[in-house]
Amino acid sequence: MYIVITGGGKLGYYLVKTLLPYKHKIAIIEPLEDICRKIANELHIPVINGDGTDINILSEVEVEKCDIFIAVTGKDEDNLIACQLAKRNFGVKRTIARVNNPKNIEVFQKLGVDIAVSSTSIIADLIEQEVDYTGIKTLMRLKSGKLVLNEILITSKSPVCNRTLKDINIPKDCVLISVIRDDEVIIPNGFTAIKEGDYIIAVSTSKDQLELKNYFIGKDSNL
Repeated sequence: MYIVITGGGKLGYYLVKTLLPYKHKIAIIEPLEDICRKIANELHIPVINGDGTDINILSEVEVEKCDIFIAVTGKDEDNLIACQLAKRNFGVKRTIARVNNPKNIEVFQKLGVDIAVSSTSIIADLIEQEVDYTGIKTLMRLKSGKLVLNEILITSKSPVCNRTLKDINIPKDCVLISVIRDDEVIIPNGFTAIKEGDYIIAVSTSKDQLELKNYFIGKDSNL
């Protein structure tokens, strides 16, 4: 696979070091000459001294032949422009951009960047996934954070404990995927009874996560 990376800072440097063992062909674009020399000498890959938003530089590195174009400079606007040029002018099928401001993720995606990655958002999600909010835990975020995969622990105080699914009304925008009881994974149906100690795996929208928690755990516990 041929990968072109614009931005030779710490992120770009370690990204190259991580990808090289997989035998990818990698070229990097970096405007600072001293960084270019360091990468070329240490990593022994093609390094172009220039600006990743310059069409001539992109042509020099033969971006049209790359499978993935990655922009990881410290400026969001440069990463966006570089990805747009790679896709629109050179027909690159897959673009990935570093987003320093998490608020720009949705903008990048709307403007054609295939994957917009924010280290701030990743760290926040990792923290959130590790926090158990009185019985409900976020396992994963999907669709740019719009959907949430939840794990819910049923206690004896749960309003749905010892009731079957056909007798309860799951919140509108929530989908019950499975019930984990001891070492058994149960695919739920209307006759499935919810018992103390069960773990419910459910998908909800982010805005309905609180409603899901209130429904399965109760409103008296704090989220």
